[in-house]
Amino acid sequence: MMLKRFVLAAMMLFSGLQLSFAQQSLEVPADPTAISPLLIGEKIPNSQLKDPEGNKVALQEIVSKQPTLLIFYRGGWCPYCNKHLAELQTIEQDILDMGYQIIAISPDAPEQLKTTLDKNDLTYSLYSDNDLKVTKAFGLAFQAPDRYKDMLFKASDQLNPGIIPVPAVFALDQEGTILFEYINPNYNTRISGDLLKAALGAL
Repeated sequence: MMLKRFVLAAMMLFSGLQLSFAQQSLEVPADPTAISPLLIGEKIPNSQLKDPEGNKVALQEIVSKQPTLLIFYRGGWCPYCNKHLAELQTIEQDILDMGYQIIAISPDAPEQLKTTLDKNDLTYSLYSDNDLKVTKAFGLAFQAPDRYKDMLFKASDQLNPGIIPVPAVFALDQEGTILFEYINPNYNTRISGDLLKAALGAL
């Protein structure tokens, strides 16, 4: 009898997880070209992230310290993202000299961030959005192809049902107002360092 109750409870829990994941998937489009991102002139939403140690931090608190170059990337598993993160590292001092800090956000779990930091020798900060709340709030979320779902689930510490952000770059002032953005549904095309510096210099 106890075994039957345990099996029934486990089945109910699994069904609840499936329903929860299905509900999350319905909230986002299946096509990256169908996203509705925040626009220039809008303010970023209240957002909670996790640092590589798993501590919760408020995005607004980070942004309030100085103007921010905010990057959304798909994850440390993505070669195009790693290439872009590494290029940003080469121009970090130029960005700092222009008065901006760089922070980057992905659906990776906090422990995965450490691997990405080490692999690319990054000195700017990475943050985890492994529950995808921030990605959704920025309007960047879309449903990943099925072949990615198991990998995303594991990389997020089992919080991501199969959602990834369209890679994006935002320039923010200290009040969290979007001054510039670059968003491209074609994930293998990223803004170059030189073009990014020119855009920031024109603000």
